[in-house]
Amino acid sequence: MGGIVFLSINSREETGLDEKGTLALFCIFSLIILAIIALILYSRKKMYTSIIIDEKGIRYLNVFNNKVRKEIRWSNFAKREKVAYLLEPPKFDVSYIRQSKSFFDQFFWPVLINNKIEVHSEMFLGKHFFAMLYANRLELIRTFLLGLAHYRPDITINPEIFSNHYIDKESYTIDYSQRRKIGIIAGLVCALIFTIIYFLVF
Repeated sequence: MGGIVFLSINSREETGLDEKGTLALFCIFSLIILAIIALILYSRKKMYTSIIIDEKGIRYLNVFNNKVRKEIRWSNFAKREKVAYLLEPPKFDVSYIRQSKSFFDQFFWPVLINNKIEVHSEMFLGKHFFAMLYANRLELIRTFLLGLAHYRPDITINPEIFSNHYIDKESYTIDYSQRRKIGIIAGLVCALIFTIIYFLVF
C-alpha cells in the first residue's frame, strides 16, 4: 500500500520511472495486496489471536469474531504410552523440541480428540501474521505448567522445560532477571562476532 501511495503522489521525474515502469510497479503492488487479502480470507477460519488457559483447559480464541477455534480440556490430555510413535517415543508425556529454523521451542503431548488419540503440537504463539510479537508467551507456558500440576498431576513433564524457560519448578515463578542477563550476554556476544567479522572483511 505504501508503494502505491508513493507512486500516486510522486511524478515520474521524482520516481525515476517511465510510464511502463510505473504501471508495472503499480500492478505488482496491487497483486501483492490482493494475494494478502486472499490469504487472510482463506485462513480466517483457522486463525486465532488469543490463547486462554484456565480451569477448563486451553482455548484458542479469535477475538475479532469471538469464536473459539479449538479447545483442549485437561481431561483430553493422554499418556504417551497410548500413542504409536514412528520414532523412539519421548520419555515424558509433555516434551519439546527446538527447531533449527525457529527461535521458539515446540511443545507436544498426546490428546484425546473425537475418541482418537493424536499428538498435539504447540508453540504458544497466536496463529496469525504477527505471531512473533506474542508478548506474554512465557506467562502462557508458566500457566500451562501450573494447570498441569493442578488438574493433571499424573501427566509427566520434561524438566528441561522449566529450566529452559526460567521457571522455578517449585514455586512456578519466572526468573526475569536471569532471562535479562542471558539476553544481554547473547546480545554482547553477537555484537562482538559482528565486530570481528567487520574488521576481518574491511
